[in-house]
Amino acid sequence: MLKTRQFIILAFMVIALGSCSKYQTLIKKGTPEQKYKAALKYYAKDDYYHAQQLLDELIVLYRGTNKLEKIYYMYAQTYYKQGEYIVASYHFKYFAKTFPKSKYAEESLFLSAYCKYLDSPPDNLDQTSTKQAIKDMQMFINMYPDSPKVKEANKVMDELRAKLVKKDFENARQYLKTEYFRAAIYALKLHIKDYPASPYKEEALFLIEEANFEYAEKSIFRKQKERYTAAVAAYNNYIAEYPDGNYKKQAIKYMKAAQARIRHIDRILAKRKQLSDRNKIKL
Repeated sequence: MLKTRQFIILAFMVIALGSCSKYQTLIKKGTPEQKYKAALKYYAKDDYYHAQQLLDELIVLYRGTNKLEKIYYMYAQTYYKQGEYIVASYHFKYFAKTFPKSKYAEESLFLSAYCKYLDSPPDNLDQTSTKQAIKDMQMFINMYPDSPKVKEANKVMDELRAKLVKKDFENARQYLKTEYFRAAIYALKLHIKDYPASPYKEEALFLIEEANFEYAEKSIFRKQKERYTAAVAAYNNYIAEYPDGNYKKQAIKYMKAAQARIRHIDRILAKRKQLSDRNKIKL
């Protein structure tokens, strides 16, 4: 049994070495036509690594011929099939630009944008590539409005936009977590303005109230009344849009606390005024 297994392994090694030797000979001594036919065979067998090496050379060898179109299309596909999406995106876009009348042009422009979608990072990371993917996908729709891929393109853009909305909201909420209350208030309001249909709108409105309250808590005395009043106003904004919202109980708690602080401040200010008036009378 052991000898049989060793024989099988040895046989595989001999075949592999022979195949490798054959491939190296083809690379070094093969004619352009032999390399072209070999590239087609490797591509058909999903051996995109070896196909890519040959196609890379064939792009130069067949420049200016009618074979270049198919060679370059397959070359872009080898990167796509191996998950090298950024490089694939570049080559698909270049193909669509170079061969605008090709039967592969429409698919290539779509795949150029789709590769950027596949490369788009999680929403907690920088979303520059996500924005570019949306831009490229929109360009595809503009160029091929009747394409059967338009429906999928719109679906992809919706997903990418949702990621941007979430990223924007999380950035705003992070200011609150790190106690940059003024920045949090500004960012949360801007989020609602920029994304009026945001799924995070209710939470954003509530967090504006919370941020105003916490900002007031940590403010100097002469600024507190103004900021507690802003918290109450934020509560009114929240409750006007979400009278039975998920954060209603917490919102009421902040509102009542803010009103209590305002009453306390008013009493202190009233006493100070009384003392000031008495001192004026004595004088």
